Amino acid sequence: MHVLTGIRGWAALWVFLYHAWIFSDHPDLIVRLGANEFVLTPLVSLGGAGVSIFFVLSGFLLSLPFAKWQAGLHERPETIHYLFRRVMRVFPAYYAQLLILFLLAAWLPSQPGIDGWHDWGRHLLMLFTPPPLGVTPINPVWWTLPIEFSFYLALPFLVFLLRFERGWLILPLALFCMWAWRHAVTIWMADSSIQERVVASYQLPGSLDTFSMGMLAALLYVNRARLPRWLWSPALANWLAVSGLLLMLVAVYWLFYSRGQYWSDYPIFYGWTPALALGTAAIIFAGANGGRLARALFGNPFMVFTGTISYSLYLWHHPILDWLHAVPVLQGLGVYRLPVMVLVALPLTMAISAASYAWIERPLMNIGRRQS
Repeated sequence: MHVLTGIRGWAALWVFLYHAWIFSDHPDLIVRLGANEFVLTPLVSLGGAGVSIFFVLSGFLLSLPFAKWQAGLHERPETIHYLFRRVMRVFPAYYAQLLILFLLAAWLPSQPGIDGWHDWGRHLLMLFTPPPLGVTPINPVWWTLPIEFSFYLALPFLVFLLRFERGWLILPLALFCMWAWRHAVTIWMADSSIQERVVASYQLPGSLDTFSMGMLAALLYVNRARLPRWLWSPALANWLAVSGLLLMLVAVYWLFYSRGQYWSDYPIFYGWTPALALGTAAIIFAGANGGRLARALFGNPFMVFTGTISYSLYLWHHPILDWLHAVPVLQGLGVYRLPVMVLVALPLTMAISAASYAWIERPLMNIGRRQS
């Protein structure tokens, strides 16, 4: 499904733009057309939105074979083979970057190093939860990787929900688990830093709402023949894509203008990720059902290529932006700093990511497929 690959590329670009904005001293982005003023800052200032898109996509794509099995359309996926493929998908590119960043720390002052064997062990195991169990990763974006892998481990225990007759249970259970976990985080970590609370609140089951939206979309897609035809027609798919995009915009602007009350305002703390995930799931469902709008936005060659290399792009964009941030000629550009950072960093990041995909990701993924 090329459209879904393109959606993954969109998520990676969203996270990239967020960090480019951060390294450009987070300027206000305002467009003025006559007497009208449009504030675009929320669209680039919430990198977590891109992470949520990744999670919804994982929920959808990984649930498809299990949902097909529950519907009698496919043999049951072997859990050991499924997990082996997941390991070969995530760890090789991560370990390669871990080694490269460790070596670069010796002569790049801006590159954090690893302090002692305990930190090495935590990095090898991706223990990026708040202390004392975890450690702060030397690449800040790595904090989402163990959350993603936690879902990989949990999914085989959740497949009973992917039967059509039980599908109505997915969202209530996921939302309750998310609410209970995040509520516990607000109590247990009331005195912790905001960064530690954010990382803790996203740990599974705190992100189960986003993954479950993808699971539900996969269940409906596999069983679409049991739904009224108009619900999965290409015509409705266009409306679904528009509705999904609008809902995501509402969620993003809602969080941006309510961020001061994030840890005290229950609606925003518990509601913004489900709203964003629901919009994402609508777009995914529209794309899977052949919607023209989704194909135009995400099925074009650039987005598909970006989605293909999106994992490496996600891994490499932050170190590259960090290194460029220290280049004197890129400092002091004022309002031009963000576009210059994007124009310089994005091609460089995509080139390195393409090499990582060609030389590390794809060969190891092929081994994973052959062995399973």
